Amino acid sequence: MRGVAEKFGLSPKAKEKLEWIIFYHTIGKRKAKSTASYFGITRKTLHKWLKRFSEKNLLSLEEKSRAPIQKRVWEVAREEEERIVSLRKVHIKWGKRKIKRLYLTTYKDKAKRKEKVYIKDLEKKDSFGFLWHIDAIIIWWYGKRRVIFTAIEERTKIAFARVYKTNSSSFSKDFLLRLVYLVDGKVNYIHSDNGSEFEGSFSEACQDLALSQIYSRPHTPKDNPALERFNWTLQDEWLSLSEAGLDDTNEANKDLTTWLIEYNNLRPHQTLDYQTPLEYAQEHYFKVSPMWSASTIT
Repeated sequence: MRGVAEKFGLSPKAKEKLEWIIFYHTIGKRKAKSTASYFGITRKTLHKWLKRFSEKNLLSLEEKSRAPIQKRVWEVAREEEERIVSLRKVHIKWGKRKIKRLYLTTYKDKAKRKEKVYIKDLEKKDSFGFLWHIDAIIIWWYGKRRVIFTAIEERTKIAFARVYKTNSSSFSKDFLLRLVYLVDGKVNYIHSDNGSEFEGSFSEACQDLALSQIYSRPHTPKDNPALERFNWTLQDEWLSLSEAGLDDTNEANKDLTTWLIEYNNLRPHQTLDYQTPLEYAQEHYFKVSPMWSASTIT
């Protein structure tokens, strides 16, 4: 079979997967756990390629494109469309660039944009819940778009995360409401980047809850270092080892919840002098119920 692989000109990655399958059927004695352990991969990954593998077509071991079948196209809101149409009716002979310029002059310049407050200008207070950082990790999972919304509390590093199918503002609103419920309303400021997922329904929810939104400066990751580290840790310590993966968001969230309980309740943090987030919170800010971590299931 290895000779056939050479003949077909399989890529190095495809040849590696072929070795997994050969090992599984020979030395591994068709045991997924021992095979996965030997090659340092998850059982989910092994089962995926066992299912896809065809002995009659070794090219089945090549990676498929993860790009979406239907790519996003630029969309205009109904109000914007109506404005553009009205301008075109008046200026029939104008090209699209002139219409665009007129549109910006007529509408955008007149609109009073909400003045943003940036994180660098915020005077931080030493109290739990004064500042929460929030973000969205966008992942293409075997051709499927998945989003992990994440949040971390400034002082204690208590973290929360949840998997969704898209990064729409309605889903970010759902995530925010869950976070506020989970921490019993102890949220004053919400810090995010300038993504559209943190406008629309999300901004409306912030207003309804009397939360103040503050922002990172454009293209400045250092404005949100704690959450950047958490995002990396989540992908490295949970997602890369997860048997559930991101195919089914319900199963993914169950698995993620188990990991979050460990992260907040058991995992020591260097920045907290090797205490867990809940230990640090209990020592410095408030008494935490032993059952608190279990409430992250909501």
